[in-house]
Amino acid sequence: MEDKDSASGVPRFVGRRTVRAGEVAVGGDAPGSALAPGSRVVNRTTVNNVLPEVRWPLRMGAVPPLASSFQPRPSLRALVEAARADGQDVVLAQPAESGRVLVGEGGVGKSQLAASYYLASGADLAVWTTAKGGTGQVVADFAEAAGRIRAPGADGEDERADARALLEWLQATDRSWLVVIDDVEDLDQVLDWWPCPHPRGWVLATTRQRKALAAGRTRVDVDVFTEAEAHAYLHQRAAGLPDHPGTCSDCGCSAASVASLLGRLPLALSHAAAYLDNNGDITPAAYARMLAEPGRILAEVLPGDGADGYARAVHTTMLINLDAVQAQEAHPGLARAVLDIVARLDPNGSPAALWTDPEALAALTGPGPRWWQRLSRPRTSRAIPRAIPGLRGVHADQIRACLLLLDRYSLTTHQPPGENEDLGLVRIHALTARAARDTTPEKQRHPLARRAADALLALWPDHGRDPVLQQTLRANAAAMHEVTTPALYHPDAHTVLFEAGTSLGQTGQVTAARDYYRTLTDATIHRLGPDHHDTLTARYNLAWWRGVVGDVQGAVDELAALLPDQIRVLGPDHPDTLSTRHNLAWCRGEAGDVQGAANELAALLPDRVRVLGPDHHDTLTARYNLARWRGVVGDVQGAVDELAALLSDQIRVLGPDHPDTLSTRHNLAWWRGVVGDVQGAVDEFAALLPDRIRVLGPDHPYTLSTRHNLARWRGEAGDVQGAVDELAALLTDQIRVLGPDHQNTLSNRHNLARWRGEAGHVQGAVDELAALLSDQIRVLGPDHPDTLSTRHNLAWWRGVVGDVQGAVDEFAALLPDRIRVLGPDHPSTLSTRHNLARWRGEAGDVQGAVDELAALLSDQIRVLGPDHPDALSTRHHLARWRGQAGDAASAAEA
Repeated sequence: MEDKDSASGVPRFVGRRTVRAGEVAVGGDAPGSALAPGSRVVNRTTVNNVLPEVRWPLRMGAVPPLASSFQPRPSLRALVEAARADGQDVVLAQPAESGRVLVGEGGVGKSQLAASYYLASGADLAVWTTAKGGTGQVVADFAEAAGRIRAPGADGEDERADARALLEWLQATDRSWLVVIDDVEDLDQVLDWWPCPHPRGWVLATTRQRKALAAGRTRVDVDVFTEAEAHAYLHQRAAGLPDHPGTCSDCGCSAASVASLLGRLPLALSHAAAYLDNNGDITPAAYARMLAEPGRILAEVLPGDGADGYARAVHTTMLINLDAVQAQEAHPGLARAVLDIVARLDPNGSPAALWTDPEALAALTGPGPRWWQRLSRPRTSRAIPRAIPGLRGVHADQIRACLLLLDRYSLTTHQPPGENEDLGLVRIHALTARAARDTTPEKQRHPLARRAADALLALWPDHGRDPVLQQTLRANAAAMHEVTTPALYHPDAHTVLFEAGTSLGQTGQVTAARDYYRTLTDATIHRLGPDHHDTLTARYNLAWWRGVVGDVQGAVDELAALLPDQIRVLGPDHPDTLSTRHNLAWCRGEAGDVQGAANELAALLPDRVRVLGPDHHDTLTARYNLARWRGVVGDVQGAVDELAALLSDQIRVLGPDHPDTLSTRHNLAWWRGVVGDVQGAVDEFAALLPDRIRVLGPDHPYTLSTRHNLARWRGEAGDVQGAVDELAALLTDQIRVLGPDHQNTLSNRHNLARWRGEAGHVQGAVDELAALLSDQIRVLGPDHPDTLSTRHNLAWWRGVVGDVQGAVDEFAALLPDRIRVLGPDHPSTLSTRHNLARWRGEAGDVQGAVDELAALLSDQIRVLGPDHPDALSTRHHLARWRGQAGDAASAAEA
């Protein structure tokens, strides 16, 4: 397996932030993968313990934690329990469906009550999902749940089909279950995904809708706290309220006034309680008078989503608490500025490192463009947002103290790293964030958004590092895009938009990356115009990720359409134009035109030398990939010679420890193995591995790739059991570092199955490849080149295990798919033709094998050349089968 990582010089991602060439490569079979005696195959695998048994009970979903002093609300619980006990007693429901719905306005505690049921549930399966914005998340969560519980029919190929499989499992199972659907915006839309009634399962949903429900669903109206609940909550949480007999209203207790002025809204009461708890010198009565001040009700900044008077309460209490924080802060304006930044990020948690990492902190606290920059470099200065007055010049210790104050007053909460979280997070309630954004002065909104994006970008780790942080940063980038969209496209598309999309693909979510860039392309065309540089960049990345998910011809078509636009707008010598030529050549090679790829890269190289110089990184990358494609077309020794010359230049220009230098060593070792120096390949990989561990770390994907190939070539050198043992140990580390669905993890499962078969466990190879195929279809899709490769090798091993006709049938079914996806001249397509002919001969159709191999040889000579290893292998097998057909001369040749 070649080292297709960023250091290897595979085509780069082009984004606003510089990304080195070669970060990702389209998948494809290794050269020389014809499967027959005298040839070698790179396979991929699974192991029996990759998918552990389901451990019950199983909990799924991001359920919100219960609030401090959570009120159990017994009257509401009684209604819920009565509905559960009665089942079908409630009218206005559709037959044969069940569930209970909590209805109310924002901030009244619907989700909290639902969360209390979820957290206390003793059900075997509890699923928490949300229908905010439609049913997309519901379908996604149901599909994930189906995969986790191994629901019959959930194969990962179709998300909606998998979600249906969960519904069928819920209806048929004898296990207990609870499904919580939070924040349903359209009940009618959710009905198609509502689980059917079950004696041991039930559905709990929350919604703001006020409408009648069909049979089987009881509507329980959730309003604000009752007086007793509101008063009890304040007495439990707030300081300064006296103990007294009787009710607060009867005794004139200030809790009654505070609760009344805040409309008994749970969210607003939590702010009030935090204020009273942190200000012992202000009595509840004084606080009630503050609430009653006319100026505290900010009607002009109410949200436009019909939240009635509750938003007034949130705005009021937020600003009162903010006043208290500001009175205690050492740096004027800091608390408001920090709150405004947090309010533009993910309410569920933004990284606390934004306020401690030096680069991220500099992005938040640095100065704006200087006067001389605005005069001398106006375009450059446009990209530097204005300074945020409250943040300029502050240091980490001041911000840490400010975050503690905001936490004390319940404006934000800080959750440090712990057993269940790898990151420290700063959280904010969504309504508090909305109140903060709505009260931010208009002129400050743009620089706040751009600087928050700058800070996220500064914190983004390199490819392959810290997947938990990357996932958190992507969630924050998405949340910021939702609430600050215009700012992120002015004066141009912020780099964080590109980083978020590329991060998806680099963590294995290649389909999501393709869809992301499709959306970003549409957005940049709409907001910036079709000829803007960022629009061209988005189109480039969309084309690239189409290729990565297996639509190589689609990538070729899009890059071919992009290239003339780049030449027209940017010029023929612009680095992005040259990069598109580079990647267009690469994708054409992956689509089957291997000679065309070599020719185009050969034509590109002198242009890169002329424009960028012989020692530029992109020039060295072009040399790297030119060597690769020359090897693929059959000039294997030429590939070795060119990579050896390149390595010398990289050591001189980049240094011996540069990732690209290490990657060239990796691929030079690979091609030496292909050319026949198998022990040399083993020795070079073994020498490279400690250098990669030292430079990149033991868990870096490139280090894992070197371990993979060292094991592979040890197997080729005869140590088959050693290859099995090393790949099995590697698989455990890949699952831990990359996850079970990462493309490299799946690739290792493929190869582990191959070497287990070579070690004599042939049926095990068949079983593991069959299990792998199911996962690849789910993760990569049925048309991904790796999926097709697994089908190819599964057919091969079925023939080896004795199912010769099954091998013929599977190769025959695979061939039209490879022609459709990769094209008739792709080496992998030719390899499938080779093996289809071979197994037809094994099944008794000797003349058919002769005819097909003769036709194949002609095409291989035309496409690959007469000296390519695959063409030589076909000549060998053609002679053999001609001998079987009675041609003695051909038998002698074989």
